[in-house]
Amino acid sequence: MDRRLIVTVAFMTHLLGGGMLAIAQSTAGVNFTEGQLEFLVLVGYGGPLIAMGLIWLKNYAYGAPLLFGTAAANGWFVIYFFLIHDNPTNVGAVSGAGSGAYLYATIAVIVGSLVTAVASLWLWYGTSEGFRTAVDDLVRPSETE
Repeated sequence: MDRRLIVTVAFMTHLLGGGMLAIAQSTAGVNFTEGQLEFLVLVGYGGPLIAMGLIWLKNYAYGAPLLFGTAAANGWFVIYFFLIHDNPTNVGAVSGAGSGAYLYATIAVIVGSLVTAVASLWLWYGTSEGFRTAVDDLVRPSETE
């Protein structure tokens, strides 16, 4: 099976979570604070979209690390600002009819980001000799005498 298809399925879960969040955000009436929407659009979804284009063009040297970096950054961002940090977009601060949908959509974004980050890390490890060597040396250091 083509590795690109596996990473694409992971990326589709990432997109699904983003779509769910957009619908839940409008349903719950949540207003993003300054810079949050831009980060989500540019880094959370624009960067992975460019990375997927590179991966489908078989440019794994740039596509896989870019996809990993943007998906991991998006996951961290959503965990911090939507679950931990006290602001209007925190799931604890949202009340009303759409609050449950907003919570589940936030979880979907986190899961989609993590699945995409793991899949891109797997692709990066499988296609980059230098990255594979660095990881292998970190996990199993060579014995020096």
